[in-house]
Parts: sequence; C-alpha cells; structure tokens
Amino acid sequence: MEKMITISNLSKSFGATLALDNVSFEISKGEVHALVGENGAGKSTLMKILAGNVKKDSGSIFIKGEEVSFRNPMDAVKAGVSIVYQELSLFPDLTVMQNIFNTREKRNLIGIVDNAKMAKESAKILNSFETEHKISPYDRIENLSIADRQVVEICRALSFGSQILILDEPNSALTESETLSLFKFIRELRQKGITIIYVSHRLEEVFSISDKISVLRDGKYIGTWDIKDTNKKEIISAMIGKKLEEVFPPKRKLANTNKILNVSNLNKKAALKNINFFVREGEVLGFAGLDGCGIENIFRILFGLEKNDSGTIIYDGKKIERQKPWNALKDGWALIPAERHAQGLMLDWSIKENLSFNILNKISGILGFINTVRTSAIVKEYFKKLNIVTTSMSKKVSSLSGGNQQKVVIARWLATNPKILILNDPTRGIDVGAKAEIYKIIDELAKSGFAILLTSSEIEEVLELSDNIVVVYKGEIVAKFDGGTVEKPELMSYITGAFLGN
Repeated sequence: MEKMITISNLSKSFGATLALDNVSFEISKGEVHALVGENGAGKSTLMKILAGNVKKDSGSIFIKGEEVSFRNPMDAVKAGVSIVYQELSLFPDLTVMQNIFNTREKRNLIGIVDNAKMAKESAKILNSFETEHKISPYDRIENLSIADRQVVEICRALSFGSQILILDEPNSALTESETLSLFKFIRELRQKGITIIYVSHRLEEVFSISDKISVLRDGKYIGTWDIKDTNKKEIISAMIGKKLEEVFPPKRKLANTNKILNVSNLNKKAALKNINFFVREGEVLGFAGLDGCGIENIFRILFGLEKNDSGTIIYDGKKIERQKPWNALKDGWALIPAERHAQGLMLDWSIKENLSFNILNKISGILGFINTVRTSAIVKEYFKKLNIVTTSMSKKVSSLSGGNQQKVVIARWLATNPKILILNDPTRGIDVGAKAEIYKIIDELAKSGFAILLTSSEIEEVLELSDNIVVVYKGEIVAKFDGGTVEKPELMSYITGAFLGN
C-alpha cells in the first residue's frame, strides 16, 4: 500500500519538557489511522506539527515521499492536510457558508462575493453528512447546536479538498446517531482514497472505525497495530505501560452492611416503570443500559432534578418527600454529572473557587465573609487525597487536563461529606491513565463506607467496578447481577434487548 505520511525521528521540546522524542512511523494512503495515548503522550503536539501550527525541533515529515516543513497552517492546507480540532473555532455571528469559505470566498467575474455559488457548494458538502437536523448554508452558527457546529467544522475542513484529514475527538459533541453518520462518512472518504488520522480516547469507537492504530507514551512511539490483529487489552497496556489487570482495582468482598437507600416502584410517565433496587453502605451498584434507557432519569429523580409520578424512596431510614437538590446536598447526596464542562465546573473560575463552591456554608463566618484560611485547608486536603496535579490552586480549572478536571469535580462533592455518591459516566473524555486513578478513588471511597451508584458508557467499567449490577431497558429494570460473576456477552444481551429474542 502506498505510504501517504512518513514521520522520521521527529522531536519537539517546550522548555524542559520533551513532548516528542524521536518519533517515527508511517501512515498509508486511504486508511483510517487512529492515534491514541494518555494526556501528555504527545498526540496533540504531533498533530499540530502535521497541521502547521507548531514547528518541529528536528526530524522529518514526508508526504507522498516528498519532505515537507510547514511554516503555518496554510502551508499544510496547500500540501493537502486539514485538521478539525476538538475545540470549535467557528465565527458565531456568520452563516454556515461564510464559515466554510472564510478568507476564500467565491466571487463572480466582477469580484463581488457570490453567495449563491457558496451556498450551492456548501449544501453539497453538508448533504453528504446525515445530521439529525438539516443544516442550511444560510444558518447562523450561533443558532446551531454544538453537535451541528461540529459538523460544520468537519465540512469546512473537507471543503479544502484535502487528501489528509486529521480528526481530533471529532464526535465529542455529537449524538449517537450523528456519530454513526460520521463513521459512515469517514468510510466513504476512505473509499475515495482520503487518509484519516483519528485521535480519540474512546477505544470502542477506535476499534469500530480504524484500520490501524498507533500508540504514543511519554512522547515516545510505542508501536503500530492492525486493528484485526490486536484488542483493547493490548492497546491499553501499550498506552499505560502495564497490564490491563493492573488498571482496575481487585474485586472487594461486599460486607452485609446497612441499606442506606431503598427505591420501590418508582414511576415516571414515558420514562420509568416500577423501578426497584437498594444500595448498601460501602457498595458500588452499577447501572447498565443504552443512552435514553432511563438511568439518567433515575439519577435526576434521586437528586431532585426531576419529579417522579409515584414510588417510594427511603434514604438513611427516612422517606423522601419531594426531593429538592438543595435538600439532597444538605442530607449527604453528591452527584457527579456526565458533562463536567456544562454541569460540573465553572471553567473561568480558579481551581480553588470550583472546589470550595459547594461548601460556602462551611467556610463562611458569622457575617458571611469567606474564611480564607479554612478554605485553603480544605482545598489542600482534597488536593492531596485525589492527587490533583497543578502548579497553583489559583489557576483556572480550564487549564487542567480532563482527568484532573474530573478530580476537581469529585473533590468538590467529597468536601460536602456526603454519604451517597451518584457517578454518571465519571471517566468520560479522559485518558486511560487518568481513568485508572479515578477507579482507585472509587474503590477507596467504597471501602470507606460510601454508597455509590455508578453508570458508564464503557461497559467494562460497570463490570469491573460494581459489586452488583442492575440493567435498565426502555425504562424498566430487566435484570440484576452479581458484579463478580456476570460476563459481558450476557450483560450486553440485556442492555441491547437481545434477551427478548427479537
């Protein structure tokens, strides 16, 4: 197969930090080549060099056998390389077609911008991507959903006619159906001979869309595998430098402790039907199911963010009547949301401000002034407990890696001294190494007596972290399992509805 990209002995340093250390590997024409690794492995630096945003220190890059050295992104585009970053870079007050053809507007013979031509060419690109909501070339970006904006980003990159397309977490804001549409589109691009470099933390999708996968670790190239010849276990081991068995904590023996939560016949019209379960102190109860199956509703009802139509919730020996979030917080509930950026953090606030936000009553004096000494003591305590990596507590939380941001969310809730934790996809969007640290934190919290309700988009996490598992299918609990005995195929048959035999 013809080599599209050859990377030879590429190195790059930022001050004393060696981001890329003598990296060499090849990417063939017309393949989907995944690039994976932990945060700090060097993926972003390598992609930015390929896209002309960062200059290499040493080494060589060849495209179709010809050595290239990009001074800026436009040099890369001229050489046939386009990149779609995870962070959106569209102009919200412009239309879709104005964003797609920004700085290279189509003009007629007398030099006037030809909106009709731009609209036609934009529509052609947009129509090749099946979105849930039809996007018009005349739509203003500010009126589009985040998912639709991501689609526009991809279409803008494609409009350059590039032969190499770099996708950095391209479906981070897409729905499940839009992700499937994206994958279909990627396969069509591959058939046309376009080379895709696919950067993602989500190994499940990497294995579903990629032909080959390369691993970076600590700035070094570890290896490249054909997808058909490897598995997630091998790739994870390559990413973190240790066996997968060492990632998840060993299974604990669950003690016969008190039932801190008992839910009976919980119902919500069109969402939940006769939900029954209980959780003991020190237990991790896993919830498994597809998106929209009702798990989100259960968690939101328990924390007071939604109302149930009927049913009984007994918490810590008392019946909960009309739960409200502020009462849940006061009574020892903690909810770690799936969307930490939208629901869990104030990104423009400092790490210290984020961590102390839920405990203002603890750190305020009689007159309402914040006790800075008390605040710093609590913040330092949880920094140490959760091993949050930063040079200063005064830094914006947006400056942290995804894993450390998630630790701040968890620390913020642990500071309230809760009795029960609801963990909604707690490792979404973070790398394998950070996930291992979160797994350890969950295990230690359970050992110390916390009752934990857990769900995850990665079924292995539910299997490995849970003492017991309930499966929710179309708003009903259809199975309950001992987390130490059920196997993935059996669990998946209930999650997907295959157990029904249709």
